[in-house]
Amino acid sequence: MARASLKEFKEVLSDFRQLASLALKGAVAAPLADLWLKIGPPPTKPIAVLSSLMEFVAVVWVFQFWYSIDERNLNIRMKTALGIFCIGIATALVLLWTFTILPGQSRERVIEGFRLVPSVKPLINDSYTAEQALRESEYDADKIWTRGSIVLMRASIILTWMASFASLAVYLTTFIILQRRRSARPLVKEISP
Repeated sequence: MARASLKEFKEVLSDFRQLASLALKGAVAAPLADLWLKIGPPPTKPIAVLSSLMEFVAVVWVFQFWYSIDERNLNIRMKTALGIFCIGIATALVLLWTFTILPGQSRERVIEGFRLVPSVKPLINDSYTAEQALRESEYDADKIWTRGSIVLMRASIILTWMASFASLAVYLTTFIILQRRRSARPLVKEISP
């Protein structure tokens, strides 16, 4: 069965006429669009490349280990992957909008923490926010939030972002496998009485 899954994998990737093949290639390349859009987590370049790599690994995983699974189980996994993608991308975007600041058009996003350093904590109130303190510290988040809270927030955002795109790749790959199986079945004519 491994030989058949490898053959299918090669056929899907080499077929430029099939919409499914183009969709899969587009999905793997989608995180690279963040190099220009800059909506994803910082650092933009490494995360965009790693997200695309993670998607490619997910595609290979599905072809290698799920290719011989029956249709019913593939349908369940496909639905689960779509659910994970929707929840994950929404969560990643909420985390990005809540815990990052864009200091300017040409600069990377700055990830905030959730626990203030002891020296800044007494200064923060209704009239002086953590974002104002960050601006005054030249966007050095380490001067405002604890290192541990910044690292935890960065990891949460990046892992959620990458898992979302990997789930999208799983969803599309599973869909392609199911569609290729269905199109390979011989057509059975129904005999009318």
